[in-house]
Amino acid sequence: MKTLMIVARDSMLTELEDLLHKNGINAYSVINKVEGSGKTGKVGAFHHSVYTGSTHFNLMILAVLQSDQVEKAVGALKAFHAARKKLAKEEPIPLKLFAFPCEELL
Repeated sequence: MKTLMIVARDSMLTELEDLLHKNGINAYSVINKVEGSGKTGKVGAFHHSVYTGSTHFNLMILAVLQSDQVEKAVGALKAFHAARKKLAKEEPIPLKLFAFPCEELL
């Protein structure tokens, strides 16, 4: 088994959930209001827009997948990222994907 960890801008949640469901992934956890700093800048409480009055957050999705599901899910997420990148041109995309081994203990 592997755990996929998706870190993305919270505005992408609906699209990411649709993508997961279309690829047979219906069990996952969503952690909202994730703060941090990276290539796309700072997000969270320490990044407050004076002009819009809004605060941007990231989210984190954790999905534990059987080995045979991983390749399909990663392929779909890479395609999603590539489509976003094509639209954004030079701007970094607020989407990261990580995978690590997972062992169910209970």
